[in-house]
Amino acid sequence: MKRKNLAAGSAVRRAAATVGALLCALAVGALATTGTAEPGGAARDAAPAVDDARTVPVAATGTGLVCPTPAQLEQPDVGDDAFSAAPVATTTSLTAAVLDGADGEEPAVTTLDGEEEAELTGPLEQGADAAVLDGRLPGARVLRLTPGTATYAAGTVASVTTEGDLRGLVAGPCVEPAVEHWLVGGSTSVGSSGRLVLQNPGRTAATVTLQAWGASGPVVLGSQSLVVVPPGEQVVTMLEAVAPDQGRLALHVTAEGGRVGAYVQHHRIEGLVPAGADLVVSGAAPSATTAVSGVTSTGETVDDPHAPRLDVLTPGTRAGTARLAVLGPDGPVRLRGGEELPLEPGQVTTLPLGGLPAGSYTVVVDADVPVVAGAAVDRKGAAAEGDGMAAVIDDDPYDRAWLAGQAVAGQAGAGQTGTGTADGAVAVPEDVVYGVTLSGVPDERGPDEIEDATGSTEVTLRGVGPDGEVAWTHPVDVPAGQTVEVGWSELSELGDAVAVVAEQPADQPEVVWSVRLVQADDASLFSVLAPTPPLAADGDVRVRRVDAAG
Repeated sequence: MKRKNLAAGSAVRRAAATVGALLCALAVGALATTGTAEPGGAARDAAPAVDDARTVPVAATGTGLVCPTPAQLEQPDVGDDAFSAAPVATTTSLTAAVLDGADGEEPAVTTLDGEEEAELTGPLEQGADAAVLDGRLPGARVLRLTPGTATYAAGTVASVTTEGDLRGLVAGPCVEPAVEHWLVGGSTSVGSSGRLVLQNPGRTAATVTLQAWGASGPVVLGSQSLVVVPPGEQVVTMLEAVAPDQGRLALHVTAEGGRVGAYVQHHRIEGLVPAGADLVVSGAAPSATTAVSGVTSTGETVDDPHAPRLDVLTPGTRAGTARLAVLGPDGPVRLRGGEELPLEPGQVTTLPLGGLPAGSYTVVVDADVPVVAGAAVDRKGAAAEGDGMAAVIDDDPYDRAWLAGQAVAGQAGAGQTGTGTADGAVAVPEDVVYGVTLSGVPDERGPDEIEDATGSTEVTLRGVGPDGEVAWTHPVDVPAGQTVEVGWSELSELGDAVAVVAEQPADQPEVVWSVRLVQADDASLFSVLAPTPPLAADGDVRVRRVDAAG
């Protein structure tokens, strides 16, 4: 089914955003105690406290979702043309949708430095500049808007390559820039390549500090650990040059002076056979609990090198133990030898997930130390036919999807329910079929308690049509401890959609979810995306006047 990409209108006034941000900073800065301190001494006695605080409304400021660039090879033309690493062109599209009303001017798709791309006021035909990007263009795009109440905004960049080293469906979300990113996945071992892309959509330079961990512990980056990203630009670092021979990788990106976007474009080959390409995107920050949604099994054996795998890192200095809960279509699945995973500080620990029955799963990681997690899933394709490389290589290629860990909230103790963190949206590129994977996370996840999980959550799925309006609504009952798959055959009957929004009540067991994208004309090309949470809208700040000298 052909579906049109959605983007919208004129550029957001960044001057208004600056004023709003300044107002917010002044309001927050006004919060203070009623006492002052003498130099080198204790606080002076203060007058009796008077609650003169008042609430000041702060308007939402303009924001932007920065999008990945088209997938590309650093040196695509090295070697004989018959054995080229890039024998076919890469097709890249940007699909974006905004639902539930942005405030102020209409959203706009711009370049990274803020220059407006085009006046976009309705559905886009294939070929419009802001909807489809040429694979040779190095620049990123930014979806700029001012959030209103419950604004869902999502964008997805999808690059499709049918042959060569980049063979795969390389997809990633447009995300809000941040001062911190955790990226779990990728490698720099023989046959693998990782392009770390840092994007700065702001007006000031950002100084980025990189930390890396591998299977043996922290990776020394030396002078390469500091990267300056100029305003309105992006900087690419080849990970094999700064962290070579790492079979597993986890990265921590922190920025000063500005907020940045960060992701890794990873691809690998086995000999001359493509073995998968995808983006490693930012996941949940270190926490005692994290979940990875969208793990799919085709019934691989335990020792199959292409079986799904889980990567876990405790970035601190204390060893710990992680307990895993694998939620499947029929409820929790015991993972032989994997219920408890010992964790060494600073080491990326990998657990193969072979031996699972065919189906979709979510893996919930509970640890006694803060952890970050991600997963990798492979899918087998068919050997290429024709001349050149296909004439001498008949092994089957694979595609790989990297799955980011998601935060799990509201899990402090027995009997407590989730907080509605299923809320979010995923933009769906054109020319793909897609399915939604939802898992109910029970409060008690011990090996014995999880078997008796009760309750369910009714998640409401909404499809955003090409006109930006809700095209369909579909309730899904998600039992605690189980994974529910809403497949393409069911979703396609509901109607056309360029984005899917999921919402859950706050007083029911928590749900984590993801969207699996599959290329329409080649089911072996796929990717898995976690949802983008709703954007912050207007808010109130409590301020109090403080009289202080100096």
